[in-house]
Amino acid sequence: MNTLLPVIALSLAVVAGGHAANPNPLGLPPEVNAQIHAALEANYQMDYETGLAELEAVQQWADSHPVIVFGDLLIEWWKVTAAAWEEDEDLCAPMLAAVDRSLAAAERLIEQGDPTGEGHFVKGATLGLQGRWHIKNRHWRKSYSIGKQAKENLEKALEINPELYDAYSGIGIYDYFVAKLPGVVRFFAFSGQPADPADGMKMAELSLEKGTYTVVGTRAALALIYLRTELNPAKANEMIDTLIAEYPHSPFFGSLRLIALYDLNKPEALAAEAARQAGLLAEGHFPAERTAQVLFAEGLAHFRQQDWAAADQAYAKAVAAGNPSDPFTTWAKLHRGNILDVQGNRKAARAIYRDVRTSLNRWGTERLAKDYLRDAFDPALNQVRLLPDD
Repeated sequence: MNTLLPVIALSLAVVAGGHAANPNPLGLPPEVNAQIHAALEANYQMDYETGLAELEAVQQWADSHPVIVFGDLLIEWWKVTAAAWEEDEDLCAPMLAAVDRSLAAAERLIEQGDPTGEGHFVKGATLGLQGRWHIKNRHWRKSYSIGKQAKENLEKALEINPELYDAYSGIGIYDYFVAKLPGVVRFFAFSGQPADPADGMKMAELSLEKGTYTVVGTRAALALIYLRTELNPAKANEMIDTLIAEYPHSPFFGSLRLIALYDLNKPEALAAEAARQAGLLAEGHFPAERTAQVLFAEGLAHFRQQDWAAADQAYAKAVAAGNPSDPFTTWAKLHRGNILDVQGNRKAARAIYRDVRTSLNRWGTERLAKDYLRDAFDPALNQVRLLPDD
């Protein structure tokens, strides 16, 4: 169940741009709508400074359009998510403060009548982010309550504005994951919610077809569903290819491709992706802060081929290039421990696993390190999927 809950809240939080049947369903001033999209485009590239600058250009409208305030929150959320900082409250402080500002802005518009559904839409998306943070920190009761409120607000937004197809993204993926929960959990915590995951997926697909602000984020969320829940990396990779075709310079979408190709056991394609990312870094399209990711990608291609010496060499460079707040540094350390296990150096491997356990939990690395302290890494058993269930 813990695997499913984080994505329930994540799905309610996705607001991420795309191509729409109605390019301005909220009736925003044209310049505001254009700047919102520009900020989102910068977000996909992890160019946070540009995103904030785009939003700053329309701050004079922020009192009447909470989606601008939510844009600031979304940038802070991407920072937290990309670095896997969710379990460090100090590092999350700017994001949590932005949650409060976004909720306050949404409530002000709701109190004024919310004529286009913007207030309820922003409130629902903001609560989704807040719920995801509570889930990552194992605040289960709060996450249940907040998740329900998020869905209710998105449904209210649709009631006010049936053309706001973006709301179907969060509702649909939420319903998908609730349907995946054990029946007894649905009965006690989600009574009356749909029991067929396919119904939720249909709603999410509707937002892909007709949404304005959620198309890219929904596609990324669905790719993660196919990777983590449906265990269908081939389908995930199709979606990721679409994302990268549109945003080839996005480090985040590049990292998703690494996961899919690893799980598909395609070492040659993985090596090609690692080379692509190295080229983007060399050309300045990836920021220097992604150096550890690029070196990890190189190591990962060798790791999948069980070329342990070459993998360890690349991972050592990734650790040296990264820093303690970089998830790829943590992952490179974990895999160096795995390589030592393969080489029979159990004592040194255990020392690395103990070090990994002192780091922030990076997509399950803390649990994996704990498991490997007990039982040595075995390629035949442990090399099937890159990301564990966490």
